[in-house]
Amino acid sequence: MDKNDKSDLNEILDEISEFNKEFIQSSQRILKAGNNKIYTLDLFATTVNNRACSLSQAYVTLARENNYISATSLIRLQLDNALRFFASTLVSDSNDFVMKFIDGESIRDYKDFRGKNLTDNYLAKQLEKHFPGTLKLYKDACGYIHLSDKHFFPTISNLENKKRTLEISIGNFENFRNDEKIDFSITMLEVSKLVIIMVEQWKHEKEKLSKEIEPKPSLF
Repeated sequence: MDKNDKSDLNEILDEISEFNKEFIQSSQRILKAGNNKIYTLDLFATTVNNRACSLSQAYVTLARENNYISATSLIRLQLDNALRFFASTLVSDSNDFVMKFIDGESIRDYKDFRGKNLTDNYLAKQLEKHFPGTLKLYKDACGYIHLSDKHFFPTISNLENKKRTLEISIGNFENFRNDEKIDFSITMLEVSKLVIIMVEQWKHEKEKLSKEIEPKPSLF
């Protein structure tokens, strides 16, 4: 591994770790918005930010241990945060949506204003309209959640060597190239930024609500 490549990877991991502050600061901004009134979507947004912060730090921890087989699965979970909060913008009654979520009902069983179930695949297709590349990322990232070819090749190598021998690695996570590790880490950082973009949309909406003559009822 080139020293400069290793340095680049470490810098990206440092940036991911540092970005965790954004989730905390985002939650603070959301809670303070709209004259500090608290809505159900505030609870949903802070839940998303808290999970996102945890996943981000977990990715860095696993990556520094060179456990990218596990770390890559967290990219899909981070994308899940963005998709699920995006779902709240597609429904007719966001308050009812969050209350059903708190009651333990599955988001995929909830319908948007078009009458479509909010499945992850549907959400990815809808978000693709605003952020091109989301659908491909969703499909690729699912490959790291479910057992797939993405787990086969880090385990089995030298399939095409002249000696016709196989190398099977168990407990060795070094079979990802460094450029792949850099790509994984950049993707994790970008998806984390997407989470912030999603939840911050609610902050802007909350500010608008506070200026309405008959604002939406708050919890407190």
